[in-house]
Amino acid sequence: MPVGLSQHAVLRTGYIAVIAVLILSAFEAWRIQNSLSAQNLIIYRHYAEQDRALRVLRLNLWQAGNYVRDFLIVSTPSQAAVLHTQLNDLRTEDDRALQLLDRDSGRVAAIPKLRRSLGEFWNVVAAVPQSMLNVSDESKLEFLQREIVPRRGELYNAMLDLAAADQQKLEEGERDFADARRRGGWRLITMLAVGVFLSVFVARASLKHAQTLESRAERHYHELQKLSARLLHVEEEGRRKLSRELHDEIGQALALLQIEISNALATPQPPGARRPLERARELAEQTVQTIRNMALLLRPTLLDDLGLVPALQFQLEDFLRRNPIACDFVEEGVADELPDPARTCAYRVIQEALHNCEKHSGATKVRVVVRQLPDALLAEVEDNGRGFSCDQGMPSRNNGLGLLGIRERAAIAGGTLVVDSAPGRGTRITLRIPLTEVPA
Repeated sequence: MPVGLSQHAVLRTGYIAVIAVLILSAFEAWRIQNSLSAQNLIIYRHYAEQDRALRVLRLNLWQAGNYVRDFLIVSTPSQAAVLHTQLNDLRTEDDRALQLLDRDSGRVAAIPKLRRSLGEFWNVVAAVPQSMLNVSDESKLEFLQREIVPRRGELYNAMLDLAAADQQKLEEGERDFADARRRGGWRLITMLAVGVFLSVFVARASLKHAQTLESRAERHYHELQKLSARLLHVEEEGRRKLSRELHDEIGQALALLQIEISNALATPQPPGARRPLERARELAEQTVQTIRNMALLLRPTLLDDLGLVPALQFQLEDFLRRNPIACDFVEEGVADELPDPARTCAYRVIQEALHNCEKHSGATKVRVVVRQLPDALLAEVEDNGRGFSCDQGMPSRNNGLGLLGIRERAAIAGGTLVVDSAPGRGTRITLRIPLTEVPA
């Protein structure tokens, strides 16, 4: 149907869209995570390198002051050579630290000031091994207080300014990182919201489509049930008419033929004619019995003329004639005039149950109970045969009703059918049909 096809296409498109949004959301979450991790790593790596370079400068400044102080205390040519080597090593380390600061923080205004102050400091201390070798202690103390101490203080201030600038840059990076994480979170939330919206839409469309299919299937089921009931009714009517025709028309005609042959035999016959007449009468009797059996199989006239109990009694008598199975029949308060659907359903269910007992169960005893309650008709058939697994269904003849057929009959009559059986435990079939019109 075009409508069904369009609904299927919409649902298929919706499912694809939901899956696509989920995949894109997962990819976006992965991309945001990688981007934020990389950004966070860059920020803290920059801060760590800046801090390490500043620590090197501070340490070298402190060591240079100590080396100069020690030399001013003990001023010898050998000590001057040692001081010269120590100062050169420290200045080389400071140059490497300044290169690191220039690479990571070239736009920071505090770096030129630091480089200028550091250069002036190293120019002053580089001349100490020669200029302070042979001077008095008062000159050394004056030099230390005039040149070294102020420059060290200026360098410490420049380093503090650079550390403050690095701290400010770290805070700016953290704010940028938080903004990027917030933007990424909003993007991801937006995509997930779209996915949820699509999921709700697809779920509602699926539920609506499922309800449509369910109502359509239920409507078809009711139509098929009505059709099945109609077919069963037509079948029963056909059986009834054919049974009447066989019994009333053909059966009576054969009975009259049998009487005529008997009358003919009662009169003197030519030699050789009596034997053919006797054979014709026997054939007519056999044909009458065959017609009666066929009429009973189609629909016993007792069911319509006398009611359910006489029809079942006749059926059980016929069952006993054909089988060595002991049979008990119990009837409790069943009225002669029952509604035709209930009467026919009970008769057919018991007929099918007895047939399966005869052909498949291997039972030695069967019990049939028919009981009428104020609001229902109960029928029960129980045998002590081999039983079967209820999951596999009750065995039935190829052209018979079977479990499905008698359950369908029970459902059409508004009743219920319960089959209780297990391998080695026999079988019990219980039928309950509600009676809307109970005879007085």
